[in-house]
Amino acid sequence: PKRTSDREGILTLLTEWSRKERELWEGGRASGAIYHGNEKFHEFLGKAYGLFSVANPLHPDLFPYVRKTEGEVVAMMIHLFRGRTSRDDDDGGCCGTLTSGGTESILLACKAHRDRARDLRGIASPEIVAPTTVHAAFQKAAHYFGMRLILVDVDERTGLVDVDDVRRNMTRNTVLVAGSAPNFPHGIIDPIRELSELARERGVGFHSDCCLGGMILPFVERLQADGRLDDVASRPDDDVDVIPPYDFRLPGVTSLSA
Repeated sequence: PKRTSDREGILTLLTEWSRKERELWEGGRASGAIYHGNEKFHEFLGKAYGLFSVANPLHPDLFPYVRKTEGEVVAMMIHLFRGRTSRDDDDGGCCGTLTSGGTESILLACKAHRDRARDLRGIASPEIVAPTTVHAAFQKAAHYFGMRLILVDVDERTGLVDVDDVRRNMTRNTVLVAGSAPNFPHGIIDPIRELSELARERGVGFHSDCCLGGMILPFVERLQADGRLDDVASRPDDDVDVIPPYDFRLPGVTSLSA
């Protein structure tokens, strides 16, 4: 801006910008950008954010309830995605962190697997193997952390990756296999069970990316278990899962973002 503004002028401008942006998505034609369009819920979020707008998680002595909030959110996510807690496992069970969003969550998972493979296996040229449909954050992680991302094509008809193709692209430098539940371009759930088992057999990590819609999967499963999705679950093959496994129930899943 060429001229400064007072607080009232800034709020007036921001209000107008917000109104114009809302017009772009309130019609329901936006996908993957706005996750809840309820006005009252947005007001609630604004008030909650405002109460802690100056809080700094780096100083838990000054902001203990920020740390408490993070711990409780992580605990809820572990429960939703069937992770084991310290009460279940002698090794401490699942842990987690609250990030700024899906991209940072994926970045941290890739870095963790890179560091682990470097420290335990001495891998200096780490590789990630994933379907071409994974989120662009994996590209960023590879660039930021000196990793090589090997992308495997998916079937043009089903949108699913062939597990054997993934196997053929794995090398001694593979530190992580990744899949999506669901994926960014088409909303298709990758064969997480088979991919994570392949990773487990090869002694490498597997990341299940549930950032774009995966949060609703545990609740869809509950509806299915209650018989409230009978019409949706009607399939010619009774062995086909409406929602295939995608979370910490699978022993090969070593990290998850949602």
